[in-house]
Amino acid sequence: MFLSSYNSLIGFVKRHFGTLVPFLTPRRILNVIVAVFEMKARKIVCRCRPFMIRVDPSSRCNLRCPACDVYKTKTREKRMMDLGDFEHVVDKIRDYALRISLYEMGEPLLNRDIYKMIAYASDRKISTLISTNFNLFKREHLDDLFKSRLTILEPCLDGFSQEKYEIYRRGGDVEAVKNGIQMVMEHKRKIRARWPIVDVQVINFDHIMDEIPLIDRFLKACRVDKITYRQENYGFNSPETTSLNNTTPSPNACFWLYFSMTVRPDGNVYPCCGRGFDRMPYGNILTQDPAEIWNNKYYRFSRALYSKGPDLELEDDMRDIPCLTCQDYRKLRNVIRPAGKAGEKDKNHK
Repeated sequence: MFLSSYNSLIGFVKRHFGTLVPFLTPRRILNVIVAVFEMKARKIVCRCRPFMIRVDPSSRCNLRCPACDVYKTKTREKRMMDLGDFEHVVDKIRDYALRISLYEMGEPLLNRDIYKMIAYASDRKISTLISTNFNLFKREHLDDLFKSRLTILEPCLDGFSQEKYEIYRRGGDVEAVKNGIQMVMEHKRKIRARWPIVDVQVINFDHIMDEIPLIDRFLKACRVDKITYRQENYGFNSPETTSLNNTTPSPNACFWLYFSMTVRPDGNVYPCCGRGFDRMPYGNILTQDPAEIWNNKYYRFSRALYSKGPDLELEDDMRDIPCLTCQDYRKLRNVIRPAGKAGEKDKNHK
């Protein structure tokens, strides 16, 4: 059983390497090499550009998973990305982007233009990925899916019986998910398609452990390309299981600050896929050049947190930077309030 590790660089490479190779170009290869060098050197100002882009086509969801507030949260944010805005984003990043993942806060299949978005990126030789609860997929979507040339499809199957599945995926229909997976794999074999790689995601909840063998047999019978078992902490597992997910902060540099960029439906940019509406954005890709955002004071401050050097002064507009409260990577600098405001070390340092 492969347990996915999303904040491990080794896990990151294992997950993505094989499906990125066909999309490499000389410029993209050089950019990746520079990004790795600058990450290892913990550079604060970078010549590289992000090559793993997450664009959220929809921050709405059709389910009511208890660990997720998307379905009940009121927000000022735009919650559905326009096709024109997506195309504008792709045009700005196409030279160095290797992968566009079209999901973050919500369910991507709620966006009626999702397959057009995927096709637009595919036409520009950019790898694409969606992660979905897959409840909305119908047989009539098969042609659109395969014509879009989606690279990776990640349907989530967290249970085999409806009783166990709906404990977490509230409002979902496990048979719809299973039927969708089966339809996709049958059609893929029928037309002998290379893409998408179907990588089914299974969260190892304690309440579905007795159904894991059933899930495994079903997915292998469907001949899916891959099954990824994920150890997540969503408040549904025992203290013993939860402890498996509690790790000390990594001493390595945060690779998200060198490899990736997240874009919400309104164009706002964030350094990673941390949850939460109305977070402090680092810029807006619809109105700014990505290179300008990539090395602005917010990105420089975030990278500086993980590099050696003197204490960092926390300006007023930096107080809500998400990296300050990140528990995944160990910070190497103290953060202090500017003289005359507090003069004390920030509680979130190191």
